[in-house]
Amino acid sequence: MNNLDSCGQAFYKLEKETSNLALLKDRVEKYHDLSNQMSSILTVFEQRLGKLEQTILPVYEETEQLQKRQQNLDATLGCLESVLAHYDVSQEVCNLVHQGPLEGNVNIFLEALGKLRAAMDYFLHHNSQSVELENVTSLFNTGCEGLNQHFRLLLKKHSLPLKPVDLLDLIYIEDDSSDEYTSFRQLSQSTREELGTIAHWLEQNLRREYTIIYAVERGDVVLRSLQNLKDHQKSSSWGHEALKPRHSGRPEVKKNTSARLQQIFERKANKLYLRATQTLEQSTGISIKKASSHSEHLSAEEFVDGDQELDKYLVMLLGLQRLLNWERALMTEIVPSSKHGDVFSKLAYNSIELVVKDAEAITNRIMRCISRKEWTSALGIFSALKRVILLQPDIERTYDLQQREQLTKVLNKLQVTGSKALEHFLDVIKGESGTNIVGMSSSTLGYGYVNVPKDATVHELTSNTIWFIEHVYDHYDVIGSILQQDVLYSTQLDTILMKKALPAEERNKALLAIYIKKALAELNLSIMNKCEQYNDQATKHLFRLNNIHYILKSLQQSNLMDMVTLAEPDCEQCYLDMIRELKFSYQKTWSKMLISIGVDELPRPSHGKVKDKDRSILKERFSNFNKDFEEACKVQRGISIPDVILREGIKRDNVEHILPKYNKFYEMYATVQFSKNPEKYVKYRPHEINQMLSKLFDDSA
Repeated sequence: MNNLDSCGQAFYKLEKETSNLALLKDRVEKYHDLSNQMSSILTVFEQRLGKLEQTILPVYEETEQLQKRQQNLDATLGCLESVLAHYDVSQEVCNLVHQGPLEGNVNIFLEALGKLRAAMDYFLHHNSQSVELENVTSLFNTGCEGLNQHFRLLLKKHSLPLKPVDLLDLIYIEDDSSDEYTSFRQLSQSTREELGTIAHWLEQNLRREYTIIYAVERGDVVLRSLQNLKDHQKSSSWGHEALKPRHSGRPEVKKNTSARLQQIFERKANKLYLRATQTLEQSTGISIKKASSHSEHLSAEEFVDGDQELDKYLVMLLGLQRLLNWERALMTEIVPSSKHGDVFSKLAYNSIELVVKDAEAITNRIMRCISRKEWTSALGIFSALKRVILLQPDIERTYDLQQREQLTKVLNKLQVTGSKALEHFLDVIKGESGTNIVGMSSSTLGYGYVNVPKDATVHELTSNTIWFIEHVYDHYDVIGSILQQDVLYSTQLDTILMKKALPAEERNKALLAIYIKKALAELNLSIMNKCEQYNDQATKHLFRLNNIHYILKSLQQSNLMDMVTLAEPDCEQCYLDMIRELKFSYQKTWSKMLISIGVDELPRPSHGKVKDKDRSILKERFSNFNKDFEEACKVQRGISIPDVILREGIKRDNVEHILPKYNKFYEMYATVQFSKNPEKYVKYRPHEINQMLSKLFDDSA
């Protein structure tokens, strides 16, 4: 049974598979028929598409050719219109070009010139023999000339020199900020834009005459502004101008010009100091604490040193710098950057030459003053030199290389003049044994004395020399840099540095100390020569003593002694030794008189009497003493010792030196009967001698 069931199932599956196979074959045949039909349809479509392509392609190609012909025709018409425009441009813009540009509407004129330039380029490349090329070239050149003329007139119209008071306010502005400059600008924004448009167009079209026009016109503004300032400086109101308030509600402030200059250069000195300390801190990490104002050397006293001409010149120099800063800022808005250097150089040349020539005139005048020994002018040179050095950073920023070389002449001229002043001062001291300083009154001549004071007081040469070296101390930094250039001074400085290391500032002091040492040495020699003009030995010694003591006290009371010791460590002791020796030499002048009252060689009285032969000796001794003492008192009452301490010390020394000896002589012989008229010989009691000695050096006694 099981076998039969299995056979039945197998038979059933076979029939099912047979029917499925038959169905599959039927469907394959249907798919094959469909494929054949689709293939036939595609073949027919391909044939029809080929026929369509053969029909449409010629039409497309013909249409493309027609479009190209249209484009060529349009281009040809455009080119013809452009060419015709080039031929017509002369007539089109002729009136406008001859009329010239109008202020505020220059773009229309520039468009016309652009058309002429395009026509020029066309005819130059396509028909260089054309008459039209000559026409448009001539008209273009006329237009460019008109544009240059308009550029010049526009500058002239809006460029006026600054009034002196405005320029002074510009100088005294604390900052160089652009905000401060705007109030002084005469060119409006629209004018600057129009000038800039013209300048850039001319530059692009290689017409560079505008650079000369701009440099000449603006350079003339700077020059006339400076000239107006010079004329104003000659007026009586110079030096006390009122500074205009820069903010409403603030009153005008009147300041002396020198005080304003002092403030300006104090600020510059402080800026330099700050910059130097910042550089040092960045490079070394060392922080410098400022103990005192860096500008302390720029004290108000320095302005007393100089004269008003130097103050005026410094204002001119500052004015030039501010004006050129202003011009540089203005130029950047108008002139193309590629022409800045050339234009600025031409613009500033005449103004810088004016300042340089003024410097030459001032230094020549000061040299004449120095030749007349007016040393205040020499000190003014050093003050001016210090301030010009402070201006160097501003000069570096403001001027180009050629202009800096021009202005270097000012610095060199001041340095040469300062060097000659120092040298001439030494020559004057050397020659003072037979001449007198001019420019300071001499009340010391007469009574047989030539160029020395009759009362043997401090000589003019001494006081003037001390005055000069006290004032040059304020300029040790500038003078040190001048002396450094002299081989003799630099060699002596090297010798000092071999013994002791000095910082840069101390080196300048050391150089000045070497100079002062030379001046004092020449002064000592001159005083020694001058004292020989006195006939009286005591007067000679007192004259030298007055002068040497005055020198020492002056050095001690100022900072000069500390400075001089850099070059001569024993300076103070040398002067003290000279004073001691002169006092000793002066005391020796009483020796002849004191010999007359010496008791060692005289006979001793017995019961108030002496021998007859000894009476004549006593008479002679008393007479000689009286004569010598009276003569010495008469001479020395007319001698002046200005220093109270020195005068009283010498009086005390005289009393201690003379009175004990006279007391002894008086007590021993005053009561001796050596004459019938003793009052004729014993004229002075000891207290009277004391009184007379106390009245020495007092002509009114």
